[in-house]
Amino acid sequence: MVRVPHQVPLDASEVIEGVVDHLLHVSFDERTVLRLTATTGGEESITALGKALFGVRPGESLRLHGAWVHHPRHGRQFRAERCERTVPADERAIRLYLASGMICGIGPILASAIVDAFGERTLKVIDAEPQRLLDVHGIGQVRLGRITAAWQEQKAIAEIMVFLQGLRITPALAVKIYTAYADTDDDPMHIVRRTPYRLCRDVRGVGFVNADKIALAVGIPKHSDARLQAALLHELDQAGASGHCHQPVRVLIVRTRQLLTDDDPATEEILDDAVLRHALETLRAQGEVITETLPLPVLDGTDTVADTEIAMLAHRHRDEAQLAFHVRRLLGSASSLADLAPWAERLAALRGRETAGLTDEQHQAILTALIRPLSVLTGGPGCGKTHTLRTLVDIADEAGAVIALAAPTGKAAKRLEETCGQAAMTVHRLIRPPDGDSLFDHAGVLETADLVVIDEASMLDLALARRLFAAVRNGCHLMLVGDIDQLPSVGPGRVLRDLLDVEDIPRTRLTKVFRQHDDSAAIVINAHRILHGELPREDPKVFWNRPVPTAEHTAQRVVDLVCELMPKHFGARPEDIQVLCPGKKNIAGMTDLNLRLQEHLNPPADDKPQHYHGGAAFRLGDRVQQVRNNPHRGESGIFNGSSGTITAVDVEAHRLTVTFHDGEAATYPFADLDELVHAYALTVHRSQGSEYPYVIIPMISAAGMMLLQRNLLYTAVTRARNGAMLIGQSEAVERAIANNRTQRRNTALTHRIHHAEAAVPAPRAHTPSGQLTWD
Repeated sequence: MVRVPHQVPLDASEVIEGVVDHLLHVSFDERTVLRLTATTGGEESITALGKALFGVRPGESLRLHGAWVHHPRHGRQFRAERCERTVPADERAIRLYLASGMICGIGPILASAIVDAFGERTLKVIDAEPQRLLDVHGIGQVRLGRITAAWQEQKAIAEIMVFLQGLRITPALAVKIYTAYADTDDDPMHIVRRTPYRLCRDVRGVGFVNADKIALAVGIPKHSDARLQAALLHELDQAGASGHCHQPVRVLIVRTRQLLTDDDPATEEILDDAVLRHALETLRAQGEVITETLPLPVLDGTDTVADTEIAMLAHRHRDEAQLAFHVRRLLGSASSLADLAPWAERLAALRGRETAGLTDEQHQAILTALIRPLSVLTGGPGCGKTHTLRTLVDIADEAGAVIALAAPTGKAAKRLEETCGQAAMTVHRLIRPPDGDSLFDHAGVLETADLVVIDEASMLDLALARRLFAAVRNGCHLMLVGDIDQLPSVGPGRVLRDLLDVEDIPRTRLTKVFRQHDDSAAIVINAHRILHGELPREDPKVFWNRPVPTAEHTAQRVVDLVCELMPKHFGARPEDIQVLCPGKKNIAGMTDLNLRLQEHLNPPADDKPQHYHGGAAFRLGDRVQQVRNNPHRGESGIFNGSSGTITAVDVEAHRLTVTFHDGEAATYPFADLDELVHAYALTVHRSQGSEYPYVIIPMISAAGMMLLQRNLLYTAVTRARNGAMLIGQSEAVERAIANNRTQRRNTALTHRIHHAEAAVPAPRAHTPSGQLTWD
């Protein structure tokens, strides 16, 4: 029975039931505060809070286990230690449940009409006698079909949810599990109970830890082959999330043992080296993992090379081996561009013009790009990469060469287009998602291009680089342009650095910092100061370094700067200001600042439909960013790093629409919202390839040495065009600048390029365009 608050003593264990009215707050560490209306014992409005409430949505009926506490400012609150979903029992609960959009096809108005017609029997009618809904005004056969299908879907999800809630697995994952198998012949509940480790591979976000909870709960033994194999695959996948392409087998075994170790004395025998190696061998025999011994650098800060037994996921091994082959293929290909014009003479004539102003380094970079099939151009901000590219494109265009320009992100491609005066696109759009296994299954400009220029090449991860190199035909020239001092790619690999470790690849590094004559000079100067381990200097117009004593003060100050101070001082719009954080967690991290900034810049309103997913409200007008590649989203695919605005939220149809900066719109079912994050604040990694008028960089000591690194701060500062502000704890800035110990990634690309000739695949077939494909 639910007691009203004034009848319940503080700290007494209690169980209450009610319907969620709305969420008041969700913090970066998943603590949730909400308003709940009791469904028995009177309609008392209650404030409930706790991590157990993370992921609940308005309209859900809950049973909460916990105790009453007193907050000095907000009074009595119920602190929930455990949360269970229940079936709505009375008319009000049913009305809120249906009006919340939980059932696709029913919105607030229709929910009221249905409950008015059937009262407390509403859910029984929908379940057992759905044809009676036709008596409600506004429901025809088409809508009835949608409601019936959505109800059956909710029942299936509820079955999974009830089973999982005792394991502390979020309802959002129950929805994703159902969705993953909804259009297949597999029964989601059967998979959950019988083969839960499948969830690790099939359902993004479940991961090994959650799958293991389920498996142990349904009685799968700790020593099962499926468990050991899933743990090994999890560790290899986690290595990829940290940028590694492989793991030394000895490290993989140790980390897998640490993952599975518990207080059970029998566990030690299960995790014997021989047992884990047998599981790894099984994965190798199944073709899921590749193991080999290669002479690789020892990651101990020295130049030592030693034979190392490594393990890789099969698809990463394929990417690395094929990328190495295509690098060698391009290096050895005959040039179709070198004889198009007397490039040396044209460049000599161009250097004579007063407006050209090419340095010897720039001249060499342009000439190399025109006579060598593969080349690399690197350099920091203000070193003339832009002028070099513009001159290269102009001279090649004058000679009649076909030029393709691309960059990893839409913003970087737009900037490249403005620089060179020719159309540019993202690398994904350039190469197009292949429909088959053909490595030359590409279309459009790449079939005729003489010169391909890729800007922001430090962002290329292993998989994207493999597809890019495979798509460039023999005879075409490929020039990669990037800043190797920036952060490496988000995905596995360190492609640009590995290529620069291959002596055969021509490269030019621009070192001269040109005198800056515009107001942004201080940004370039301070970027180079940071790169050389020096503290930045303040500039009253464009660069500020303001100390703040604590992380909480930093977060509050960031909100003030974005919402009031900088718009007032510079006449900038809040959308011209990008907050770039070292990491996601902690106060003043990306998650925390997104919640705070959304509350100020796009607060809830009656005319702003929204949907809660993963504890966050996705609201009409929100700034968002895509966080993984989806070639099937939108007309031509939406890729990691694309940013846009939520322009429609259809609560009844369970979907929303995002319009991206390149003008393309894409629709997202609510179940797929883990592809998006709010973008009022981003991590520095997620800002790569982009440029913003103003950048705010909150620096707090709690971020730790893994994030407070020189190349991270350097990358953040170089994202700013008109102004940059460092704000936070002075010791955090000093630690970041002093910390030049960047994590070395486990890759074997350089070794494979050196030995690629021994493993050249044979031509396999011809595509319709006449291009060869390769095994």
